[in-house]
Amino acid sequence: MKKLSRNQKFLIGFLIVPAFMVGLAYASVPLYRLFCQVTGFGGTTMKAESAPTLVTDKPVKVLFDTNVNGLDWTFKFEQPSQLTTVGATNMLYFTVKNNSDKPQTGRATYNVVPDVMGPYFMKLECFCFTDQTLQPGEERTFPVVYFLDPEMLKNSDTKGTTNVTMSYTFFESQNVAAVAGK
Repeated sequence: MKKLSRNQKFLIGFLIVPAFMVGLAYASVPLYRLFCQVTGFGGTTMKAESAPTLVTDKPVKVLFDTNVNGLDWTFKFEQPSQLTTVGATNMLYFTVKNNSDKPQTGRATYNVVPDVMGPYFMKLECFCFTDQTLQPGEERTFPVVYFLDPEMLKNSDTKGTTNVTMSYTFFESQNVAAVAGK
């Protein structure tokens, strides 16, 4: 087997390092999204399998915010806020209407403010976990079932929290855009 010259080794390294960096750049967005979903970093809420057994008397006001980006939809909440207690299971309804003359598919992203509450804002049911397709003029109501994890009372950064804002934004689904060749 022929031994590589110094120039050939340099050329291989010169090609491999940038290719690795480009690959890392493409992988960074899905890896960051996965990291946030697993840890609750940046206010990303968590999906729970079951409600907590401990319900406290600590009151917290949860405010809701709705936005639409890139879709001709109207998106609103049933009520702008709910007063709850830590550990209590709550339900709120959101209404979405497709104002366009063609079917559209969207997916809601969500965030919590203050960011430190992300790991403690738990959802049992949410329309944001799947793509939603609405026909022209169709209006649908979606429930969100959530609770504030009692573990938040053990964290010095969250135990004094009295207000939390849950914000949703509907975007055109990337899955549909990829299939449609957009």
